Amino acid sequence: MKKVVIYARVSSKKQEEEGYSIPAQLKFLNEYAAKNEFTVVKEFVDSETAKKAGRTHFGEMITFLKKNKTVNTILVEKTDRLYRNFKDYVLLDEFKDLEIHLVKEGGIISENSRSHEKLVHGFKVLMAKNYIDNLSEEIIKGLKQACEQGDYPGKPPYGYYRPKKDIIIDPKTSTFVLRAFSLYAEGNMSLDDLCKKLYNDGFIYLEEKPRIYKGQLSKILKNPFYTGNFLYKNVLYTGRHEPLISVELFQKTQKAFKKDGKPDTHKTHNFIYSGLFKCAYCGSAIVGEIKKGKYIYYHCADKTKGCPNKKIYLREHDIDKVFIEALKRIQITPEHKEAIISALKECYKDEQKFNQEELLKLNKRAETLRNRMSKLYLDKLDGNITNDFWADKNNEWTLEHAKIMQEIDAHSKANINYMKQGCELLELLENLYLQYIQLNNSEKQKMINYIFSNFLIDGQNIGYEYKKPFDIFAKGLSCSLNWRLIDNLRTFLLTQKVA
Repeated sequence: MKKVVIYARVSSKKQEEEGYSIPAQLKFLNEYAAKNEFTVVKEFVDSETAKKAGRTHFGEMITFLKKNKTVNTILVEKTDRLYRNFKDYVLLDEFKDLEIHLVKEGGIISENSRSHEKLVHGFKVLMAKNYIDNLSEEIIKGLKQACEQGDYPGKPPYGYYRPKKDIIIDPKTSTFVLRAFSLYAEGNMSLDDLCKKLYNDGFIYLEEKPRIYKGQLSKILKNPFYTGNFLYKNVLYTGRHEPLISVELFQKTQKAFKKDGKPDTHKTHNFIYSGLFKCAYCGSAIVGEIKKGKYIYYHCADKTKGCPNKKIYLREHDIDKVFIEALKRIQITPEHKEAIISALKECYKDEQKFNQEELLKLNKRAETLRNRMSKLYLDKLDGNITNDFWADKNNEWTLEHAKIMQEIDAHSKANINYMKQGCELLELLENLYLQYIQLNNSEKQKMINYIFSNFLIDGQNIGYEYKKPFDIFAKGLSCSLNWRLIDNLRTFLLTQKVA
């Protein structure tokens, strides 16, 4: 008789306390085992919500399967009971001869499963992880909106502090910053010398560390925050905080970092593949040039002054053909699209349920913080705590409450967005080649950068890699539904966003 293990999971403590979910799963799975004459050697049960890997009994099941080679079958109610994240999927996928019986869904996932079953199962796992990724994305969008309104979403830099919501200049540390900018902007002093001079002149960085380090000083002098602006995710925003220095002083300081005075370089021709490829032999950039007045060729720039690929020229037309074939390789058919949309719909209900559970927890936490802040304020009025203590704790809890409210907003949008993302990805892949050939050079370059990476040229050989999630389609797609996508969908789950 086939030896099997049973795995059951509830996604909240409330379900366990109500006493219906785990017993129902175990009864259902044991009946299935008896019907199929399986021997249940062990049951594993988890009753904790986990976005991250680390479920206690799931880990014990992995260890058990590794030690007991004769047991290679897991019985579980359905996909979302077994997996909560990508790492869970990877751990189980390491067992090459493992069978997973998704009893309620009527499916069996193994090496011998039909490719269509693997596709649907893999996409369910994919969307479970993608949902969590969308939450992060929505939070980032909330932070971006705050940035656009001039609110810096983090701890202010040295020279400022945040007593409540607003960021203000710190009179204790701002003089240090002002002096540092003024001295370095003159352009006749190194960072090492500036560190020494500030200390010798009595400008103390911190009480516990009077003399500033070179790296810390460089970070201060390159931060546009002191001009009233700030960088977030490499985008410059106009802040609501008061500037400490002028923009002119900041620009003068940045010039002091470039004492070599190298001129800016300008492109004279928009070669679609220039700056994209590197030479596989020496690592230099591959550059384009026009020959015979109209033909574009690419070759190694040879910064090492000895690369054998420098004299080997590759026509732009030949590179075009390589990318056109690469795009055709990941273009899906309407048949593919229909199967994946079916998987999206099946897991949508499970994600909605998870979403509701998370919203309940977040709202409860937000209410707790509001109550704490109210009590804290009363303690301040009654003289039970100092003003400084109130300011510190109130600031801490206000920031935490703001982050929770952003998460609540993210959960409110996540279901819609993750469905939208999946559909947009399918729409792109279904019409990929037709879209590409209608683009101009600049747009083609953007699409190539979006889909591919690790561009190398070695003589006449052109190398590249697909980015996630496009790599899984490149490895798995062939004609009709004869796919092996399940082995490649794992990498898709690592991506932070799909479209």
